[in-house]
Formats: sequence, structure tokens, C-alpha cells
Amino acid sequence: MLGRAPADAASALPHPDALPHALPLGLRIGGRIQFDRTLYSIAPGAMTEELPAGYQGVPCYGHVNLGDGYALHRFYLDDDAFLQVSTVGDDVEAIKGFVFHETVNPPTKDAFRAFVMESDHLGAATIEYAGHRWWRVSNSTAGDERIPAMVYDEVLYRHEPARRDDDLTHYAMLYSRDVPELSREEFLLVSAEDSGPNEFSITYSVGMDLTTADIDIT
Repeated sequence: MLGRAPADAASALPHPDALPHALPLGLRIGGRIQFDRTLYSIAPGAMTEELPAGYQGVPCYGHVNLGDGYALHRFYLDDDAFLQVSTVGDDVEAIKGFVFHETVNPPTKDAFRAFVMESDHLGAATIEYAGHRWWRVSNSTAGDERIPAMVYDEVLYRHEPARRDDDLTHYAMLYSRDVPELSREEFLLVSAEDSGPNEFSITYSVGMDLTTADIDIT
């Protein structure tokens, strides 16, 4: 009626695998993130891992729906690291930066299952790893007993505009230790990852709490 051509109905519809939700903090696939690394010069070698230097591209995004409005948003970076943003509804609850420290590939599905069900690294109250003692981060009342891993599914998105590309199941446990030289905590995320009938891995990621002042997003 106003002289405009009608929109093509097919092209107006979103891709069926497009992101169904907004991303926090203006982050996006194809964007870039830079970390403030000042603390590493204050106490060199105090942290088990260091977040990467320079601007890091974001080729992949992972979404974990934890239920009841809680979610994890993981922005995977060029140099074996990821930024994790925890949200409740539309509010940011926490920000952590992680570096992949080690990946172990179990030789068989049975070996993977045994790690998930029995390994101290996936549920014990304290563990030894990378030359440090780590304490389990949990609301459990189990005390010193081993507890089951937290299980959740992660949906991975790639491409621009973002499209669902893959998914995997995590059996995970979070640990922490005090770093007295910096008066802060360092975290160890242990995750046994099932991404297919014969695709299994165990990742050890080391990270720390961040604020929006610690990251530059473009």
C-alpha cells in the first residue's frame, strides 16, 4: 500500500539453529576480548596458568541451561582459553576466565565411564593437581566423601550469524585454592566430556574470577 515490496517470507524467518537468546555483556561470535594481565607482573609464577595476552577472537560460543533461569555462557577464544559468564535471568552473576591446562583422552568408553564414576578428580573433597592441593567448590553436605559429578549439556554455536553447530555432555566438578601472594582464589574445572558415540575427553581448565573492569570487549 505504501509502495514497498512485500518481504520474502522464507528469508524473513530466522535460521532454525540460530541463537534463541541474547548474549551477555555485548559479547558475540566474531568479537574480541582482551584481559587485564596486571596481576601476573605483581607475583610472577604464583598462578598455575595465565590468561592469554592481546585481543582474542571468539570463534565459538557455548550455552548451558542449568534450569530455573540459571545459565552459563562460554566464549571460546583463539588461544586455548574461554570466558565464562554466569547469568540468572538477564542479570550477570559471575565472570570467570579459564585456560585449558591439560586434555586427557581415555582409550575406551569403559575407561571414560570409570573416570566419571570413580576418579577422585571428579568429586573428592580435595585433590592434588599441577603441584597444588585443591578444595571442592560445592554446596554438598557430604563432608570428606566423594560426591557425584555435576552433569549438564552444552550447545555450541559457530559461524556469523551464529548457528548451532554441535553439542556435548559434561560431567564436571569445580575446585579452588587460595593464592596468598595475590590474595585471591584460583579455580580448577575438571570436566569429562562426552561429544559422541566414541568421542570422549577429560579437560583440566584453570581460571579465576573477573569483573567487567578486567576485560575489554570489542
